[in-house]
Amino acid sequence: MSSRSPLKVGVLLCSVVQLMDVSPLDMLGMLDKPYVGGTDFSKHLVAKALDIEYCFINETGESPNPMTAGFKLAVTHSIENCPPLDILLIGGPDPSYRPSKAVQHFVQKQYEHVRALLTVCTGYLPALYSGILDGKTATAPRDLLPMLKEEKPEVKWVEKRWVRDGKVWSSGAVANGVELMASFMREEFAEQRELTEIFLEMADFAQRGEFY
Repeated sequence: MSSRSPLKVGVLLCSVVQLMDVSPLDMLGMLDKPYVGGTDFSKHLVAKALDIEYCFINETGESPNPMTAGFKLAVTHSIENCPPLDILLIGGPDPSYRPSKAVQHFVQKQYEHVRALLTVCTGYLPALYSGILDGKTATAPRDLLPMLKEEKPEVKWVEKRWVRDGKVWSSGAVANGVELMASFMREEFAEQRELTEIFLEMADFAQRGEFY
């Protein structure tokens, strides 16, 4: 993935979202200019930092958006005024959540030009009901996979921690979002690979394989 400047990264918040589902964004944030600029790294490495613009989106634009554990996240955009994104991350709402037609349309339109769409845990729901996953290989929480395979056979469901199919990345359980993001960063940001490895090592991140 080329480092277009600025890189527009959006987080779609659908109802009350699991905080850990969107926390992998902080891993990508370790590659941005303010974060890297605060290190004592060489000028060569600092020059590799990304210029990132973050968008936190919900259906109405009402802020803050409730998260689990009593957290509240400031919203910057509604689905109506959100700009075209390069990366869209969707964290998981309650499993009973069903996206409105407006949210489905938003996901469909953003998918046309994003370079990557990432779903964590039940974040697969907006993508699924938008038709984005039809004909693709995807994963979801393990305990939901039997039901999904029966009710949504148009998707090739696999029992993995994370899986990629083209520009769609999906993960299983909450913690697997971190593993998805590490793999995503390694594969998609070749120019920042050295920075990625340094930060993952500093964070004591232990990469597990795709399979449980």
